[in-house]
Amino acid sequence: MSYFNLDYGIDGTFRSIITQGSRYVTSGAAIDFQLKASINCLIEPKYIVYDLEVKTYNDLIARRINNRGSIVPCILLLKTLPTSSIWLNVSEAGMSLNGGCYWEYLSGIMSTNARTVRIRIPREQLFSPESLQWMFNQISIGAWP
Repeated sequence: MSYFNLDYGIDGTFRSIITQGSRYVTSGAAIDFQLKASINCLIEPKYIVYDLEVKTYNDLIARRINNRGSIVPCILLLKTLPTSSIWLNVSEAGMSLNGGCYWEYLSGIMSTNARTVRIRIPREQLFSPESLQWMFNQISIGAWP
């Protein structure tokens, strides 16, 4: 059996790094993430509205329910892409994707929907180095998961 083709429901992991003397080491704190990118997002004044696949939604909800008080939280990252054809900028100076990226630590109950679950992510939850640091701070004070 090959384990390289299995979908475990996460796309990556962030790890908190600290200094120990003159070296950098992991603090032991980590945050897994599931990444989605879409032009099919409704941008409201206060929320990003997105129809998330029910399988992904239930995976993230189950992960939060099953991890209460332990392990590693798993957040959803949603990259909103503009509907215009100019969403990628490439030059010698760098490459950038237009549109915002938002995060959500989903909670609630499992969905019995057939295809999708409509979620609303507060626009203030823009994914940034500062928001990631805030999440690691929540872990360090025991507020997450």
